[in-house]
Amino acid sequence: MQTEITTIPELLIKHYGNMTAVARELGVYRATVRKFARDLNGSEHLVSRGQLFTMCRQRGTSGNKL
Repeated sequence: MQTEITTIPELLIKHYGNMTAVARELGVYRATVRKFARDLNGSEHLVSRGQLFTMCRQRGTSGNKL
């Protein structure tokens, strides 16, 4: 079985730029769609089987304070 992997910009093309329709399809907020709309190559996210997967960013340091 082959899984189709896509990105939010590709879904925006499919829905003629309608962010609300893409958000509804993925079950996420419209702001989330807007956040990843410019990630054309999918380096920060991907969509597989109708679910959005995002990259986690590491914030700050490992807790070592001087």
